[in-house]
Amino acid sequence: MTIGQIKCFIAVADEHSFAKAANALFISQPAVSKSIATLEKELNYVLIDRGSHELRLTLAGAKLYDLFVKMGKDYQNTINEINQFINASDTTVRIGCSDVWNPDKFYSKISRHFSKNYSSVCLEFEDNRLPDLLARLQAEKVDIILTYELYRPLQYGFTVRHLTDVDCRVLYSKTYFKSVKSLADLNGTDILIFDVDIEKKFGMMVKKICSDYGFITEVKNCSRFESAVFNMACGKGVLLHTEWDNISANTPYDSLPFPYKASVNMVYKNVPEKPFIQLVAGELVKIFALENAKQISKDE
Repeated sequence: MTIGQIKCFIAVADEHSFAKAANALFISQPAVSKSIATLEKELNYVLIDRGSHELRLTLAGAKLYDLFVKMGKDYQNTINEINQFINASDTTVRIGCSDVWNPDKFYSKISRHFSKNYSSVCLEFEDNRLPDLLARLQAEKVDIILTYELYRPLQYGFTVRHLTDVDCRVLYSKTYFKSVKSLADLNGTDILIFDVDIEKKFGMMVKKICSDYGFITEVKNCSRFESAVFNMACGKGVLLHTEWDNISANTPYDSLPFPYKASVNMVYKNVPEKPFIQLVAGELVKIFALENAKQISKDE
């Protein structure tokens, strides 16, 4: 099956005539007839009823006609979007992410992908507090944000797409907590988190998980990441964080896995005049889907 055969078939169906289809395509009528006959032989279906006074599509022909027309429209729309994207003189997409994330977890793989496949794209990354990212997106100061689960409802027009899940850990000071082998050994210790805007249901979820492991705790919400780390270092609790957070476990500290995975989502606004935002968003999904598949294969 070739594009030329599909074009001939659509033209004959539209014109209800081999001769008119040939004129519309600027080719000979025998060439049109041969193209249709070859297509029918390849598919093993009769597509056009030639016995009636007026050419009509068979049931198989009608089904394939609808499919081919849709494919043609999708193809042209995709080509138009790509051309608009490639021909843009200033294709800059601003991406916001948490100011406590480790860039090694995402920045290099994203930069390499776009340098190789979309050299005309200029990606600008900026860091900010997680609670402030959505506000900057709404104010159009960034085009895309990367964030953990959103507990606040989004306004109409925003798209949320899942990128990946990251493991959580509990960081503690070995100076104040010795011989820790499981969460149960931290029973009665406060869990520190550092996003003041996280809603109460997150704290309830953490307490429920801890209780399942015999770990009775209170969740204390610190206003800043630095404040949470300081309190953890003073033995005033243990710090709940994800593997994306920029925390290095050095000599005074150690950590335990926490049985929860945080979802990293991408949020952006659909802007028709900026199709390259949707293109970048789609590529980000592909990048992390490939990484997730590699990780699953490695674990198996």
